[in-house]
Amino acid sequence: MTAPPPPNWPDGVGPIRVADLKKIGIDKNRQLYWDGQKIEIRRRLDLTRPQQIIALIVTAAAILGGLGGFLSGLTDTDALFCAHGDHYAVCRLLPAD
Repeated sequence: MTAPPPPNWPDGVGPIRVADLKKIGIDKNRQLYWDGQKIEIRRRLDLTRPQQIIALIVTAAAILGGLGGFLSGLTDTDALFCAHGDHYAVCRLLPAD
């Protein structure tokens, strides 16, 4: 005998009976199994059109920001090596002190 499902549950979905608890299992990686078959949980991310545009703009800004930081680092490294007399990079003319 099973209790009726709560009213907010979808049609055809009912509570687990005590006898059904023998069908559920878990492995060493904490994956759930029902009657020997792995239970897969899928969460899909659906973005609206405005969200996709914003995501594209944010992604482009992040890529350009990273590229700018990389190029700035190269310039600073070049100046540091040249100031110490190490000519691993092409030294530009630096003003005399």
